[in-house]
Amino acid sequence: MTDPLDAIAIVAEAVSWLLLPSGIVLLIIGLSRRAWSSRYRSAKAVITNVDERDAKLRWFGDGGDVHETVSPLTGPIPAVGDARTVWVHPSRPENARLDSPAHDGRALLALGGILTAVGVIAVVLSFVLPLVG
Repeated sequence: MTDPLDAIAIVAEAVSWLLLPSGIVLLIIGLSRRAWSSRYRSAKAVITNVDERDAKLRWFGDGGDVHETVSPLTGPIPAVGDARTVWVHPSRPENARLDSPAHDGRALLALGGILTAVGVIAVVLSFVLPLVG
């Protein structure tokens, strides 16, 4: 008959094989997403045209180029000439985003950290429990 501590060690090893690699992969993806989003720069855009469902925004790029995008309307309808903050990535200056990139990758980092920590605890348990029993 198998000792209960040995059975728990086997389960802990199986859990570590599942959680540790997936947690590390999520951490790598989250860190790369954070690195990508840290390159965004804010710019002031002006609303040039307002339709029923969307608004057209224009802003100046780093080289003085004028860029333009269409944004769907959410919330109160803005007036022509209102200023909005947009975030622009240097590799794609023609595509701006209206939400802050500061939150990109945070959920992946949190989930990856939790899975990695539980996986490490499971590895430790799988080695220590057979020695105790």
